[in-house]
Amino acid sequence: MSIKMNDIDNTKLEEAMQAYMDGQDKEKLVKLVYAIQETKLFVPAMEIKQKGGFQPYVIKNAQGDMYMPAFTSMKKFPQNQKYQGMLKIRYKQCVSMLLDHPTLVQGIALNPFSDNLMLKSQMLELSRKVEQSAKDAPKAYSVKTNDFRMVVRYNVEFHKIPEKLFAEKMEFIRSLSEEVLCGMYKEPYIEVGQEKQFPYTQDNFEIMELSIRDDLSIMQIITPSAYLYQTNCKELYIVWNPLTDQVGYYAVEKGMDTEEVKFHLAVVREDGTKEKLEEAPSEGNVMNRVIELYGGA
Repeated sequence: MSIKMNDIDNTKLEEAMQAYMDGQDKEKLVKLVYAIQETKLFVPAMEIKQKGGFQPYVIKNAQGDMYMPAFTSMKKFPQNQKYQGMLKIRYKQCVSMLLDHPTLVQGIALNPFSDNLMLKSQMLELSRKVEQSAKDAPKAYSVKTNDFRMVVRYNVEFHKIPEKLFAEKMEFIRSLSEEVLCGMYKEPYIEVGQEKQFPYTQDNFEIMELSIRDDLSIMQIITPSAYLYQTNCKELYIVWNPLTDQVGYYAVEKGMDTEEVKFHLAVVREDGTKEKLEEAPSEGNVMNRVIELYGGA
C-alpha cells in the first residue's frame, strides 16, 4: 500500500498502548489517555461522491460490533491492504466524529491488524473529560517554575506560530511585528492570570525581512535570549514564495541538556509534524541553509 504522506511519530503513544495491554490497571489507563490526547492518527477512508469527501471505513469484530480503524504509524498498516483514501487527523477529531454524531460504531480500533486495542465509547468520553479539565486547569495554575516558561515558549514556537502561519499564510506574514510576536508569547501568561510574571517586552524581539528574488522572501525572527531553555528557539525563519503563497517554517532549537549538540535546525511542516533536521550551522550561515532546505537557489 502506497501512501504519499509523511509518517507520524507516535512512539510515546505506542509505548503507552503496549504497557496498557501488558497489564490493564488504572495507572496505565490514565497514562494511555494522556499519551493519546494530542496525537494524530491515520484513518482509512472511502470516497463519498455525493458529498465530495471521504468517510472512514468501519470494521466488525467476531461479535458483530463495529469500530473505526485507526493506525498510529505507517508500519502498522497490513501488507497488501488497499484503501481508497487515507485521512491524517487528530485523535480529538476522531472522538468528535463518534461522540458528536452518534452511529452504530462503538469506538476506535487502534492498529486492528497488530495491536487491535479497542477504545470504546467510555474511553472516548474519558478522553474528552481529560481535554476539558486541561482547559480549565490553567486558571488555578501559578507561574513559579522555569518549566512553565520553557513549555510556554515551546508551544508558541512549535505550535502557535506555525499553525497561524500555515492557516493564514500571507495575511499572517504581513501582520507580523515585534509587538504582535510579544503578544503571542504573553497570551498564555494572561490566560492563567500571571501577566505580571511575563518576562519580555517587544524590544526583546527582532524581525528582519529580506526579498531575495521575485519568487523567494525570508523573515528572520530573533527571539528573547533570556529564559532560553532546552527545546526553546533562539531564531525562527519564515520563508515563502510571493508568487504562489507557498510557505515554510524553520527554527534554531536549543538541544537537550543531555545532548552534545547545542542547537538543532528544525522544521515544522504544514501537517503539524516537527523534525530536527541537523545541527544548526554557525552564526551567519543559518539563513542560507534555510533557503537551501526550502528549495531556493
